[in-house]
Amino acid sequence: MEQFEILEDLKKGILVSELSSQVGKDFHQNHVKFLYDEWRGNRLRVERTWGDTVNIPISIVYSSSECLLPDDFIQLKAVENIQAIKIATWNVNSIRVRLPLILSWLAEQQPDIVCLQETKVEDFQFPEQELRAVGYHSVYHGQKSYNGVAVLSKLPIKKVQYGFFSGFDAENKRLISVEIEDINILNVYVPQGQTTDSPKFQYKLEFLENLQKEVFSTFSTNDNVVLLGDINIAPDDRDVVSPEEMKDRVSFHPQEHAFLDQLKNWGLADVYRNFHTEDKLYSWWDFRTRGFEKNEGMRIDHIWMSKALANRCDSCMIDTNNRSQSKPSDHAPVICNVKV
Repeated sequence: MEQFEILEDLKKGILVSELSSQVGKDFHQNHVKFLYDEWRGNRLRVERTWGDTVNIPISIVYSSSECLLPDDFIQLKAVENIQAIKIATWNVNSIRVRLPLILSWLAEQQPDIVCLQETKVEDFQFPEQELRAVGYHSVYHGQKSYNGVAVLSKLPIKKVQYGFFSGFDAENKRLISVEIEDINILNVYVPQGQTTDSPKFQYKLEFLENLQKEVFSTFSTNDNVVLLGDINIAPDDRDVVSPEEMKDRVSFHPQEHAFLDQLKNWGLADVYRNFHTEDKLYSWWDFRTRGFEKNEGMRIDHIWMSKALANRCDSCMIDTNNRSQSKPSDHAPVICNVKV
């Protein structure tokens, strides 16, 4: 029995044991991976009674430690008619520290897709259950105390790529890519770079070069592509307090701007600037200098979209209100809305 032949049973709902019996000896070879992919992608509902049909079924959330049991009732979730998708990016600067604020913000803003950076937590400590409890499936790529990226989604996640296809920079968890609906999303945390005479700046330039290759070699300009995250580059004079003081410095360097120019030439657009042309609109402020209180910061968190997708975007904003909350990140979320 081929995979497509079991879809009708899965749409109606069926016990794992019954499905296994119907498929026969090829079940484990051809179908188990499909079921687990659907479960992990939040497209498969799993209800468990532990074999006791009297008990009320318990909905089982996917985790790496869970497995499907013979008496589990499984059913593909119905696809909803979606009119728009709300996408956000946010450098949370430690997901464990920021979790109460994140949960409150999710309840308030109700984004469909959220890309997080600087989660600073190993995968086994990622708060998957807490986020699932408020309606978000999550995939994550983390490490202890540094870096870390994650994608939260109310919508099914079809594909996940952890890190670069090329294997570049595998020890640092700074990139995760997913496909959701018809949108290819690359969530990135670009290195800061420290100073231009530091090896960390050369690492940043190498990272940007590989990121460009990742986009250009994986997708065509006709694809729906979103590159977003903490890019750690302020694009132009409007995005810093003093262009004169920032000239040739990290996060405002000509070699970094060349990377953004390449994105533009390829066909990506900085969608925030489609809606806001004024200056002094920032997404990051330094705690040490009380930058938020003085409105002295930089716009370094971005959402870049391919042309067709950017044309479907009807708003983009920086949620500065979030930055004024108790125990905030030093970054504010950037949120856009895309019509389907």
